[in-house]
Amino acid sequence: MKNKKRYITIIAVLSVLAYILFTMFSRGQKPFEGATSKAKLGDIKSTIEETGTVYSKRVNTFYSDMSKRVQTLNVSVGDKVKKGDIILTYENNYDLEIERANKQIEAITATYNETVKGADFQEISNMKLQISTIETSLSFARSNLEKMKTLYENSAVSQVEYEEAQNQVTALENQLQEAKNNYNLLIKGVSSNVKKQYEAQIEEIMIQIRILEKNIEQSSIKAEFDGVITELNVHQGGMTQAGVVVAEIQDENNLGVYVEVLAEDAKQTAVGMPFVIETRDGEVNLSVNRIYPKANSKVSDLGVEQKRVRIEADLENSKDYKIGSEMDVVIVLEEKNDVILVDKDAVYEKDGRQYVTVIDNNEKTEREVTTGIKDEDNVEIKSGLAENEAVLIEY
Repeated sequence: MKNKKRYITIIAVLSVLAYILFTMFSRGQKPFEGATSKAKLGDIKSTIEETGTVYSKRVNTFYSDMSKRVQTLNVSVGDKVKKGDIILTYENNYDLEIERANKQIEAITATYNETVKGADFQEISNMKLQISTIETSLSFARSNLEKMKTLYENSAVSQVEYEEAQNQVTALENQLQEAKNNYNLLIKGVSSNVKKQYEAQIEEIMIQIRILEKNIEQSSIKAEFDGVITELNVHQGGMTQAGVVVAEIQDENNLGVYVEVLAEDAKQTAVGMPFVIETRDGEVNLSVNRIYPKANSKVSDLGVEQKRVRIEADLENSKDYKIGSEMDVVIVLEEKNDVILVDKDAVYEKDGRQYVTVIDNNEKTEREVTTGIKDEDNVEIKSGLAENEAVLIEY
């Protein structure tokens, strides 16, 4: 009986000692607090995400340089127009003034014929008018060629349209040379002094006619390409306002997408980088085509002034998009595959260096790492961490 009690006492003492030892051991091996994540192999992209806007790469905006009354208005907003269509015409009396100038030429011609018998001044006058008309057309054609050259260099018109403008100038130059040759043949028999006297009068009137013809050109607005009327700030019979947009035409078949990114982000971009747009049918992969060289001040939705740079990409199937519509855009700056990644919350900075806290056998060890590109969730680890190592992400 005494032995039995002794055994019970020994067991009780051993139990107490075991409890004390367990408690002491547990306190020395208390687990860390916080969540962990393992380093893993994966793919990562460094991107810029912004809202993009669809725009037309070919726009004609017409302004009025003075207050004018609109005589006829042939379109409304949303109407489609063809190249050469007359959008509107301003009130003018240039036709009457040209008719009066031609009558003056007829009177001078009659006087000349009386003064110089035998000289066919009517034919000379007509040839002079023909030369003047060709010179005016050639001037317009050369001006149009310069404009088409600029548009062609910016991929706003096709090579065919540019070559048409070149051929037009060449044809008019040939016509002008031929007319001048015919004119020189006609004037051989006319007295030099008499010819100069009357030609000076004719030339003065011709200059007036050229000015009037130019004014006629400016008295109407014509479409320079196929497009759609996107803005119209006049009505028939109404007056225009100087400096205010009268009409605007945009080419629906020549579209692009632009975003405005922070200037510091724009430094990382380059022409040719992936430019991904999100449409209702899924992602569409484009490329950066243009980066503007100048940053402009923009005010954010929060009222903060920022310097932003415009970046553009061309759309291939323009008929699938609407001018002015918006969409999510992702510019891919850099992309890597099969690299070590950790949760972005696992990396912290101290004294200008990057660190992670590695968890091994419930022990925490601070370790310096070299990081690479990052996205919304992960950071690339170039060195300092191996695959499947656990790191602390919450404290």
